[in-house]
Amino acid sequence: MSLSDEALKSRVSGYVQGLEDVERGSASVCAVIETGLLSEDERNALWKRFRGHPWLQQSQFQVLQPLGPWLFDDDIETLLSDVYPLAERGFHGVLITHQPVAQEAVKLGKLCVVKDANGEEQLLRFYAPNVMPVLHRFSDMPWYDRLFGSLGAWWLPGLDGWEEFAGGWESLEGAVDSEETITLTPALLQAIGSDPMTHRILGELEQSSPALFNTACPGLRLAMVDKAIESARASGFDDIQDLSVYAAYCVAYGMQVVGEPDFFRAVEMSAQRPRSLAENLKAVASHSVSEEHHG
Repeated sequence: MSLSDEALKSRVSGYVQGLEDVERGSASVCAVIETGLLSEDERNALWKRFRGHPWLQQSQFQVLQPLGPWLFDDDIETLLSDVYPLAERGFHGVLITHQPVAQEAVKLGKLCVVKDANGEEQLLRFYAPNVMPVLHRFSDMPWYDRLFGSLGAWWLPGLDGWEEFAGGWESLEGAVDSEETITLTPALLQAIGSDPMTHRILGELEQSSPALFNTACPGLRLAMVDKAIESARASGFDDIQDLSVYAAYCVAYGMQVVGEPDFFRAVEMSAQRPRSLAENLKAVASHSVSEEHHG
């Protein structure tokens, strides 16, 4: 189930109000923001207005600390109304933690350091909207309780609203304290591996036609292109130029464009070859991805 902004505010408020007094005092609502995705001016404005806690506090990551993930704690109204617009491009979600925010940030930062099959250490952006839901499904892993055990819930921005993922917190007495790290097993690697074509086309569209997107949130942009590519493949496309054009139309006009007569006809014509989707759309479409969308 996806939540609107107002529904999320109500959900967070209801969660906090439902806690005992001592538990309520320990709970903090935080935004997860990857500051490296913001411009320098946006980062400075964010740090000037709101107090943040960096994740990567290990000495070897001192250079990466200002550009990595941070936690910003405030009330949910402020996080959505003030922080989100200021840091939309790096906004990766909202969570409730039941330990001090500075301590939560350190723990999450330590969990960014994972081990591969050979025991070598790597950095994993596990907080990214396309990765965190995968980790949430691996509840039998030894690192699971360390990652989610202090959290009441974690919400990620999705195409249809905020998606909720339950935390593992139960009580202050049962707070999780361990040094478990995430291991990139073959099963986990396969689960988090997304379609390379999606990332390639997203990068090309962001570079050539950034005005196509109605959001700066990287997670939402990836989800939009991923959904479009999935639809394009289901329609029989596999050529990168056709996939890119299909995705561009879906991003510009929404997924509903695939049901419009002209677009549907162009897709059918393309399936019969020899012309590309772009050529067929130019021949039949009543509208196009115009200069207006290309900015």
